[in-house]
Amino acid sequence: MLGNVTPFIDRTYEEAKALLVEARDYMQFSEQADRAGLAPLDNLKMIGEGLRLTTRLTEVMAWSLTQKAVHAGEISRDQAVEPRRRLGGQEICLGSGDLDEQTMPPRLARLLARSLGLYQRVQRLDRLIAGEEMQFGSFHICLAANEQHAPPEQRGGRGTSQFLLA
Repeated sequence: MLGNVTPFIDRTYEEAKALLVEARDYMQFSEQADRAGLAPLDNLKMIGEGLRLTTRLTEVMAWSLTQKAVHAGEISRDQAVEPRRRLGGQEICLGSGDLDEQTMPPRLARLLARSLGLYQRVQRLDRLIAGEEMQFGSFHICLAANEQHAPPEQRGGRGTSQFLLA
């Protein structure tokens, strides 16, 4: 049932929010000290990586809120798969920075790695929900091939695929 999706989306949102708080704390209390000894160009690169980190997390949070809106009946599945409502910022979020591993502060490197993993998981879900790809992994995904078997409130619109998480 689609009711099983909401806790998953809630956890995804909460994970992004917790990482965003961690990132804020790092930037507020540690980043300046980490940047103190860097060359001006490396300093600028590190600032860019901080922006990449926050962009990933805000994109995931926005996507999660869109999915919550679908499951709350506030918007349709067709509306949710419109390009403006899908996971955005892929060029920035999936890009790699120019800051080398020796210059990268370990805490920032860990935050970037965790945010990238979260972003990539959500990217796979976004593609799956939009009907771009079908994957089978750690949870069972069942494509409702014939929507007449689903209750009316769980039916997707035309042109979208409906997925049931079990």
